[in-house]
Amino acid sequence: MRPESPRALAVGILLEVERGGRAQLLLDRALDRLPWPERDKAYATHLVYGALRRLRFLDFLLEPHLKRPHRLPPRVRWILRLGAWEWLWGKADHARVSPWVEEAKRVSPRLAGLVNAVLRRLHLREAPECVRLSLPDWLCLAWRDFFGQVAFAQGFNEPAPLFVTAYRPVEGLRPGPIPDSYLWEGGKTDFSALGLQPQNPASLFAAQLLDPAPGEKVLDLCGGAGLKAFYLAAKGAEVVSYDLNPKRQEAGERTARKLGLRVAYRTQDLTEPLSEKAKKVLLDAPCTGTGTFRSHPELRYRLVAEDPRRMAELQLRLLETAARATEEGGMLIYSVCTLTEEEGEGVAQAFLGRHPEFVPEPTACPFPVLRSGLGVYVAPEGGLDGFYYLRLRKVNFKT
Repeated sequence: MRPESPRALAVGILLEVERGGRAQLLLDRALDRLPWPERDKAYATHLVYGALRRLRFLDFLLEPHLKRPHRLPPRVRWILRLGAWEWLWGKADHARVSPWVEEAKRVSPRLAGLVNAVLRRLHLREAPECVRLSLPDWLCLAWRDFFGQVAFAQGFNEPAPLFVTAYRPVEGLRPGPIPDSYLWEGGKTDFSALGLQPQNPASLFAAQLLDPAPGEKVLDLCGGAGLKAFYLAAKGAEVVSYDLNPKRQEAGERTARKLGLRVAYRTQDLTEPLSEKAKKVLLDAPCTGTGTFRSHPELRYRLVAEDPRRMAELQLRLLETAARATEEGGMLIYSVCTLTEEEGEGVAQAFLGRHPEFVPEPTACPFPVLRSGLGVYVAPEGGLDGFYYLRLRKVNFKT
């Protein structure tokens, strides 16, 4: 991909996303190779994420002006969506329409007149809430039923700040919402060399809930590259991080060495029992990721209504492994970066029904809360990912 401009890059990236690619990965790879000024890179990023976050609403705005939108060439359809996004963002016609018409001339000259006409005739229409928020109906309705409202999802359509976790004292950074979390307002850099790691505060808090003592053994299950393990190791814990993906673990080992942290990595299928136990166990389980729609906006259009139930079945199996690995009197943290009933309270209820030796403990959450009781659901406000946390104590031994 050798784009001539940020607009051309955005169209190309969105075509790849439509074919199943991941926006973040595609953008990172493309922008790393391009000798563009930061302003142009930021503009391309703004276009891609803006169009994806608002995609359903943009199609709703375009609908009255297109007889058969699905028969348009995919590049032209994305040009229209991007032009509609800039109109919605508030960009003036003289700075918005002509560049997209020129882009249309480059890829499909016979449709440039259509692009010009449609982008000049756009007007706001009153949309159903689920459409305005660009959510699939099944998820929007499920959230409305479970949380009593769905307005919180507007947070997923706002720009994403970059939070970093600090593993050693830092100066000059704006504090985030919890200790050791900061807002990064500079450009791309070698974070590890600075003792920093990009990480959403909601993800960091799952590790902070364990509060290990120096030298205390901690098991980090489904740890991936080990972001939570890094934090626990920086606090002096003896951390063993398990995951099924050796490539992610290899990347984590390299980062840990650069950060000067010690984390032991072990590759294993975590639906099978572990050969060790600990007083502190963290299971940050794989999930549908509905809490990460801000940074992974395309995900909302790929999930189907059956996915939360299917993931909950896997999460329960993983929680069984975590339970067996938790020593008597120990603490088990279950967390997921999703906001579905099935993967949060549903998993908690099913697990506790089988395991009377575990009791839930209250969680003092420093973030805006959507729902609490059996665990806590975090609202995606102020750049936070949506998360669910459940803290459990193993009160007596059960074979």
